[in-house]
Amino acid sequence: MITKFSSMFKRLRKKFAYKPDFQESQFITIVDDLLKHPKTSVVMTPLTDKYFIINESKHYYIKLQSPNIQFTNSKFSFAKSLNFKACDIITKMIHDVIEKDRQQIEDRIFTNETSMLDSVISNLKK
Repeated sequence: MITKFSSMFKRLRKKFAYKPDFQESQFITIVDDLLKHPKTSVVMTPLTDKYFIINESKHYYIKLQSPNIQFTNSKFSFAKSLNFKACDIITKMIHDVIEKDRQQIEDRIFTNETSMLDSVISNLKK
């Protein structure tokens, strides 16, 4: 009985899930591609909830402050108010990149700590 309701709920949620319009899909694709580019950096301002996606090599800059997005380069600037759900999709993508980056830093620091402790152990055994 529970599985029947669960599967019915999943179907309804899928049926009524938010679908970005064409322009929002374009923004999502651009943000996704920029976030995947190795020369892209992401900066977040926690007090104002602004996100900056910066790619100096391609000269593309995006500022996201829910629900507004601004896409700029040296030739143009385009600003749009997005649906909050589309903005949530982009924000989650940015959070995932920030989290991955922070995890890599943490892993590197932890490796350094482990090496240092191994060195101390080795020196104490001499």
